Amino acid sequence: MHKNEKFEMIKHAFESGKPAHGYLITGPLRGVASEMAISILQYLFCQSNSVKPCGACDGCRKVREKTQVDIEWIYPEKKSRIISMDNIRKNLLSKINQSSMQGGWKAGVIVGADRLNTSSSNAFLKTLEEPPDKTIFLLLTEAPQQLLPTIISRCQRIDLDATRQLDEPWRGRVVETLSFDLYHTPIERLSMSNSLFSILVDMKNHVEELVRSEENENDKVDESKDVFLARVSARYREFRGDFSLTMLRWFRDIFILCSGGDSSLVYNQGHLDILKERASNLDLSKAIYNLKAVEELTVHINERNMPEESSLAYAIDRIQHGVLQGAH
Repeated sequence: MHKNEKFEMIKHAFESGKPAHGYLITGPLRGVASEMAISILQYLFCQSNSVKPCGACDGCRKVREKTQVDIEWIYPEKKSRIISMDNIRKNLLSKINQSSMQGGWKAGVIVGADRLNTSSSNAFLKTLEEPPDKTIFLLLTEAPQQLLPTIISRCQRIDLDATRQLDEPWRGRVVETLSFDLYHTPIERLSMSNSLFSILVDMKNHVEELVRSEENENDKVDESKDVFLARVSARYREFRGDFSLTMLRWFRDIFILCSGGDSSLVYNQGHLDILKERASNLDLSKAIYNLKAVEELTVHINERNMPEESSLAYAIDRIQHGVLQGAH
């Protein structure tokens, strides 16, 4: 569904008096996710008597400039890149529970909602479950898997991140590793999982260099070790989320072909021949099993912070890769 169609669907929910209390909008924060949030808010605060949002009235302008008094924008703290419980309580909950300044809607927008930690997530969850009247929450994220399942379950999800992918050279390395045909013996499968794990190690080292470079550029040499590690962890989670997405897309491609889907739906078009061969060697039940195995891996390393090396080894060993003995 196109972005405009999803917006029209949300408008219809408001017009029919059945909007969700919270919308989880997934996509680039500086792109379509923010654009969708602005569109929804302009619809709510537009002062036009005809088509809403008009985009030209004072209400629409204030939304666009983020000066609307009944909208609270929450961002991760600059140093830790985490949204703390104090931030949520002082800058969101204390204000959202007050009466609307203009007598209409109130809105809370959490930009980078995956940066909520356990304490701030639980503090926010209570209000999300029982929000004040005419209150809406928009949660913007590029890594929805990082949010508490209880928060996700209480929001209507709007996915806009179809074009998101892991940066190079990491994406190419993941795809090339998955396209190898040495998956027959336990030793070969362990070697493949080690190759994937080495990509994660290299990515984390790269993230540390990026954060250290940013500190030097901004004269942040006085930051504590804990703050530095927190910033590295937050940035690395983004990379690791895209790593998981790359793996999931590979096995989703195989599932599409195995279920008779059109080749045009395949994401990894550059490896279409390999994917077709893998799919021809699997039945649908095995393709579905593979997807579940990768989704479980994603939960283990991105939500539960289980050891990456052993989690990858377990996943790669149990997946049916569609490689026949003697293929190499």
